[in-house]
Formats: sequence, C-alpha cells, structure tokens
Amino acid sequence: MRITESRFASDFLYNVNNSQQRINEYQNQLSSGLRVNEPSDDPEAADLILRLNTSLSRNEQFTSNIGSAQSMLSTTTDALDGVQQIIGQLQTTMTQAANGAQASTIPSFADTVDGYISQVLAQANTQFNGKYVFGGTQTQTPPYVLTPNAAPPPSETVTFNGNAGTISYAVAEGQTQQVNVSGQEAFNGTALLDEMIKIRDNLKAGIVPTAADETAVQNSLNTLLSASGRAGTVLQGLDTTAAHLQAQHTQLLSLRSAQQDTDVAAATLNLKQEQTTLDAALAIGAKILPLSLTDFLT
Repeated sequence: MRITESRFASDFLYNVNNSQQRINEYQNQLSSGLRVNEPSDDPEAADLILRLNTSLSRNEQFTSNIGSAQSMLSTTTDALDGVQQIIGQLQTTMTQAANGAQASTIPSFADTVDGYISQVLAQANTQFNGKYVFGGTQTQTPPYVLTPNAAPPPSETVTFNGNAGTISYAVAEGQTQQVNVSGQEAFNGTALLDEMIKIRDNLKAGIVPTAADETAVQNSLNTLLSASGRAGTVLQGLDTTAAHLQAQHTQLLSLRSAQQDTDVAAATLNLKQEQTTLDAALAIGAKILPLSLTDFLT
C-alpha cells in the first residue's frame, strides 16, 4: 500500500509533537523537582500523594498539640515544685515557732508565714498563654482569690473560682490526653491556703502551731506531690508519643518523596535521549518531506 505524503506528514507531525511534549514533561520535572505536578501526570501516584499529605497534616497537628501540652504541663509542674518548696519552708518555720520560741517573738513568725501565703497564691494563679492553669476549664479568671473578713477570725477567706474540669488534647489517632491539673486536685481546693491563714492568724495571737496543724500541712504536701507525680508521668508519656510521631513523620515524608520527587539522573538521561530522538526525526523529515512543509514544521 502506498503511503501518501500527507499521511507521512501527519504521522511525522504527531510524533514530533509527542516527543516535544515528553521533553516539556522532563524539563518541568527537573525545574520543579517533582515527578507528579498534576493528577494527570500519574493518577495512581497522585491519589497516594494526596492520602500521604492528609496523614502528614494530621501528624503535624498531633505534634503541635503535644508541644502545647508539654509546655502547659511544664508550667504546671514548675508551679507545683515552687509550692512544694514553700511548704517545706513553712514546715521549718512552724517547727522553729513551736520549739523554744519566746512568747514575745512568736508573732514575728506570722510575717514570714504571710509571705508564704502570697507566694502560694501567686503560684496557684499561674498562667500559660494567658490562661490560668489551675482553674480547670475556668481559665479566664484567677482561680484563687483572698478576701479580707470584716469580723475575723479568720482574717481572710480563700475562694476557689475554678472547677475540677479537664482539658484534653488529641495527641494521636483515637487518643486524647488530659493536660491540666486543677486546683481542686493539686491544693485540695482551698485547704492548703485556709490552713496557712489559720497558722498565720494564730501566730499573730501568740499561739504556736499544733500537731494537728503539722498534720494538715503534711497532708496538703502529700496531695501536692501526688498531683505533681501524675503530671510528670503524663509528660514522660507525651515525650514517648512525640518521638513516635517524629518517626512516623519521617516515614511519611519518605513515602511521599518516592512517589512525588523527580529522579534527577533518570529525568536528565530521558531528556537527553528525547532531544536526540527529536533532532534525528527532524533531520530525517527534512530530507523526505517537501521543503516548504519541513520549514513549517521546524
């Protein structure tokens, strides 16, 4: 069967256009660094890349949540550690006042305890990111407030304006973690501050701390230590989860790279081969096709 010049020209033009399209694709891959720039480049790979991007986005959100949780819990444990130190100083002051202090010097210990009350109050009203950490879910107002009494004793009343509500973050697929410690849990509501005010007022009146006072303060310290221990355990667990998420993130990036990134060496070789093929086709076509048509195509 005779192949006409128009058929040959049509096939030649088709092959040249396809070759030029492939050259453009390889050039685009090399310039962008991506093998798949549009779904049409590789529909199956594009679908997998989309799902990997979704997984990466969720992984990054979990990692961000853990970072916020770690910061909040670190602020919480620092405050609890501060209160523990204050209680230790309070116990020392109570022992000094109860053991051999002259009656005339007993009221002087009240000023020291008053300073401890102010320090505990400041720690109990600790903020993180503009929110009060010991208020439960009531994070916008100070959880602990001291109000002077018109007719003492006691000289002041402590009010807890928070609640025992929990704040939880999503830290992994199907996993949430409580990230707060309420004042109800850490300080047994107002019990610690109530006891400190009682001790201070008694010292002002020349009354030394009793064994019952020592027991009450120690009970508050035990409650505080328990809450601090739980917060520390959660922090350790979050460290483990964060490490797992980081490993997962690295794996997801590797999988996406395998589907999406350009193999530079292969793309460069293919580009050179395609350019060589195109140049050869144009040279052959110039000899076979009529001059006017060849000039038009080149």
